[in-house]
Amino acid sequence: MVKLLKMIVLPLIFFAIVMGVGAMPIQKTGRVAAKIFVYYMCTTVFAASAATIIANIFKPGQNMVFTETVENTANAGLQTPAVSEFLLGMVPDNIVAAFAGDSYLQVLIFSVIFGFAISALRDSSDDRIREAVLTVYRFCEGGAEIMFCITKGVLEYTPIGVFALISITFAEQGLGFLSAAAVVIGLCYLGYLFQLIFVYGAALSFAKLNPITFFKKARGVMLMAFSTRSSASTLPVSIRTAEEQMGVPRSICGFTLPLGSQINLDGEAYYQVIAVFTVAFASGIELSIPQMVLLVFAVTIASTGTAGVAGSGPILLMAAMGMVGLDVSSGIGASVYALILGIDVILDMGRTTVNVTGDIAGTCIVAKSEGAMDTSKWQ
Repeated sequence: MVKLLKMIVLPLIFFAIVMGVGAMPIQKTGRVAAKIFVYYMCTTVFAASAATIIANIFKPGQNMVFTETVENTANAGLQTPAVSEFLLGMVPDNIVAAFAGDSYLQVLIFSVIFGFAISALRDSSDDRIREAVLTVYRFCEGGAEIMFCITKGVLEYTPIGVFALISITFAEQGLGFLSAAAVVIGLCYLGYLFQLIFVYGAALSFAKLNPITFFKKARGVMLMAFSTRSSASTLPVSIRTAEEQMGVPRSICGFTLPLGSQINLDGEAYYQVIAVFTVAFASGIELSIPQMVLLVFAVTIASTGTAGVAGSGPILLMAAMGMVGLDVSSGIGASVYALILGIDVILDMGRTTVNVTGDIAGTCIVAKSEGAMDTSKWQ
């Protein structure tokens, strides 16, 4: 199971991130694109940072005890690179070698650069360049759809592998397994609620929009996101709600909401960071401050690769763990990873709700700042 997941993670990251970043027609959307992009990145960074604080306070996974000694895992733990080494290591010398060597961070950085280049050139005044770039984008879009199809196929068989791994873990942990799962669920939902109530509430209040009115209008979208676990499936309802109930013109919500389903995944950030710390604490590994900063950065960028597809979170979670040097292919890492996969459906419902709500909140804030919102619908 783990080998199948590792097989698809790098091409999924590349195609999905290129498709998500390259979809932004920067030259045409201008100020609206800049505002919504800054909002999406800031809220995701905040979510990842808040999750880091929550994980360090409650230390999920620390009380799990395995037959494999923690000392052996910790001795093979993570080395903190120098700042210069870290920065230089982000840029691949050879992108083919980065793919071959499972260099998740290097592939991620190249994917973002590649996507921004497509975004900058897709509206070129030169017909030859524009058509060539759009051809490359359509190829990446097709590649992303192929990887999503493969991912869905792999995820259909993961319950078999998860059952086998969880059986072994449950035999070792007993009721401690259930308590560890409950802690992860509780911490993730604590982060979700914090993001919904305090972060989005504060952002809406700053934009002089009533948070209570917002949540009343958005409750139908939130319930659909919670039940479907897919921001892509919820997108038509989100656009209709923003336009008809919140007074956002289609010219804005028709751009910001589809973009948000690709790159604004605040709930995913909470899930990935808390899951990474659960594996680290269970393995007896203490992440250093530079590694935490790397994790926040990696999760912020890597979350753009999930692209609103239900169930794809565990694939990107594996990439996030690989970026900070955690091994989930065997031993304690595989057991805890199986624990997280076993409860992923419960976590996915909450994180998708946060993702979709954040998209609509950002859309309303940008529309209000542009003076394009029909505020009479908020009375």
